[in-house]
Amino acid sequence: MYLIYDCLKNSPFSIATQQVLKHLNIPYTTLDANKRFKAHGGYFGRIGALEQFIFANVYNIALASLEEKKLLALEEDSYANLVFTLDLLRNNQSLRDFVIAELQSQSIILDIDILQNHIAYFPAILANYMTEIEQSIKYSFGKNERNLPHISPNNTTKGFSSCAFYGSRHADCNMQGEYKHLEKLCKILGLTYLSKPFSLQSFTHLAHIDSEKAYQKSGDLLYEGIDLGVDFLCVFADSTFDMFDNKQDLCTKYCKRDPISIASLNMAQILLVCFGKADEAGFETHKINPDFMQHNKASKNAS
Repeated sequence: MYLIYDCLKNSPFSIATQQVLKHLNIPYTTLDANKRFKAHGGYFGRIGALEQFIFANVYNIALASLEEKKLLALEEDSYANLVFTLDLLRNNQSLRDFVIAELQSQSIILDIDILQNHIAYFPAILANYMTEIEQSIKYSFGKNERNLPHISPNNTTKGFSSCAFYGSRHADCNMQGEYKHLEKLCKILGLTYLSKPFSLQSFTHLAHIDSEKAYQKSGDLLYEGIDLGVDFLCVFADSTFDMFDNKQDLCTKYCKRDPISIASLNMAQILLVCFGKADEAGFETHKINPDFMQHNKASKNAS
């Protein structure tokens, strides 16, 4: 059983992921109304208030651990903070002592060495549900052995392609193959999945220091993806989605490129589109909708 780690509330990551979990019959629950996750300050929490950052992440994992559940991070920023925290605790005795004392002060007694067993990441768990995913697919992004109908009748020849942007992983967060199965998954979906060296780069943290530089560098990345000729971007971090969707016009302005509107989707949204459930994907929260959504609307209006 998973406990949804919803730090973002009404976001496309939260909306779409919970719908995918329902469609694949993956058991999950949400936090009780009388409990709250502790805010940890994100990337800058590490720099300005490390002990509070560490304890908040441990406390949030503990909420799941005490109920014998796994805390399911929906996007990479949240997951990276959890992994970074546990890595620090393994190698820093003073931080371990601090966390244990803080937990005890709140009447929480648990073995912090088992917390690693109580975190999970949505894109990573999809590797365990490939069969269920394949059985749920009703539409394909391209050529497929089952001869499924295409997402958009206007894109039947070349199929769809997407460029991945994994977020910064905060540079010091060691990922352990969480994305290694995605190429296989996208092949099942008929989607050409492009992962490049620049896919690992992120400059979103600069927005609080030098916003113009953040938009310029993020714009350079954005257009690296666009110049590949892809149909949309596949993003894994909320910070990347915010930069590429909400602030795409600023990225374009400061990197001095001609405007080319392109949508950013997360993996749960991509799955829902193939499940024929695009209306459950949270596209209403986007500033830029994917082109195939516009084509589908036009087709429905014409009929």
